[in-house]
Amino acid sequence: MNAQPDSARRIGLARIATIAALCAAPASLGQLCEEQQKLTASDAAPDDWFGDVAIDGNTIVVGARQDDNAGGSNAGAAYVYIRAGPPGSEVWTQQAKLIGANQFTLAENQAGVSVAVSGDTALVGAFLWPAINSATGTAYIFVRSGTPGNEVWTQQAALFPAFGSFQYFGVSVALEGDTALVGSLSAFGLNVGGAAYFFARPPGGTTWTGQHVYPSDGVPGDQFGVAVAMSPSQDTAVVGADLEDNAGGIDAGSAYVFVRSGDSWVEQAKLTASDGAAIDQFGRQIAIDGDTIVVGARLDDHAGGIDAGSAYVFTRNGTVWTQQAKLIASDAEAGAQFGFSPALAGDTVIIGAHNDDHAGGADAGATYVFTRAGTVWTQQSKLTAPDAAAGDAFGGSAALSGDTTVIGAYFDNNAGGSDAGSAYVFECLGIGPTCPADLNGDGTVDAADLAQLLGDWNCAARCVADLDGTAPVNAADLAILLGAWGACGG
Repeated sequence: MNAQPDSARRIGLARIATIAALCAAPASLGQLCEEQQKLTASDAAPDDWFGDVAIDGNTIVVGARQDDNAGGSNAGAAYVYIRAGPPGSEVWTQQAKLIGANQFTLAENQAGVSVAVSGDTALVGAFLWPAINSATGTAYIFVRSGTPGNEVWTQQAALFPAFGSFQYFGVSVALEGDTALVGSLSAFGLNVGGAAYFFARPPGGTTWTGQHVYPSDGVPGDQFGVAVAMSPSQDTAVVGADLEDNAGGIDAGSAYVFVRSGDSWVEQAKLTASDGAAIDQFGRQIAIDGDTIVVGARLDDHAGGIDAGSAYVFTRNGTVWTQQAKLIASDAEAGAQFGFSPALAGDTVIIGAHNDDHAGGADAGATYVFTRAGTVWTQQSKLTAPDAAAGDAFGGSAALSGDTTVIGAYFDNNAGGSDAGSAYVFECLGIGPTCPADLNGDGTVDAADLAQLLGDWNCAARCVADLDGTAPVNAADLAILLGAWGACGG
């Protein structure tokens, strides 16, 4: 990992200096993004393809699907990074390398092809387990325990599909709280075009139980399950089927919305692009937050060129989903594949274009930041790697949590070797919660936030009220909250 403390210091100082401005006009600052740090694996090696990313608060997980380890060639692994330090000097450091027991460590598993994290739980997909010529697939649950500075990650469970070989279970994963979602490209012997598996763990428990769902109109080859996403509320999920044939044409693609009903999940809607066309592959990547879904169509052709790519925004009113917008890059170009990796939080979406050409070189890749005001989405910035080079595929994966975004570049060449891969952390002032001290997210700092802080007083773990990032929660955090009180209209 290559730390950049000077950059981190600038970000931290800027955050402190602009609390009042952020609270007054967050949307206007959405374009102020700066790289905080570049992450690489401590044992990076050529062709690891480190770069599938997930983030939750102060924890990042990065998959390296072709990492060679004790399991064999291309067994795959996932790396955990944590952020710590006072404002102005936060640094991300590698906390663990996740390589599970038993079946996880087999050659060609490609564990880390998909990753997700929620709190102290991580989910890692290994879609070629137990061998490339059978490819049933599996997904592994890891949990973190211990006190800060002495934390360890251990494997809690291994998740498997209900059917036999060539499921490619684990090609996509999502995790929110005690609910996990795993995509499976096929359901062997069933003409349903794939499956998605929901697993649940009782609060405080260690056992995961699952159920699978199919699309109402699925047929073989749809690739239902190629992408999955779940709302933080854990009551709505969306599953992509990028090769589904519909009115738009062959492989136009679609996405299916499922909602929780008691202990079951039921299909609520099928989403397709209003201008869908053959081979758009709508549904290859998806994101959801609350009543908003973003679906990428990486091979969409439009004025920007063939396979320039686009992303579609859908919103829900009651139980009805309607298309709100179609997003394209301001500098769209043929072959950029914009829409490959959307990540959504509130009124902000980041969208990758991993084949974008720019000053860094052909296919160096880029990621775009859009924000919503009312029903209108506006591009705020275009992010590229400071050390961009041809073929890096920056933007092949992206994740967003608060003001922090992490972007993978699978084919970045670094000290680890050719195509070792890397991930870049950016801070984007104003795209996250309106005020850092708005602990309950209701848009104002008031007595409810104070109650939350007092409830967390002396907490030495990862607590929501640890505003300065230096546990435990104490008078320093209280000072930050009180300082934001007036600025944020409490």
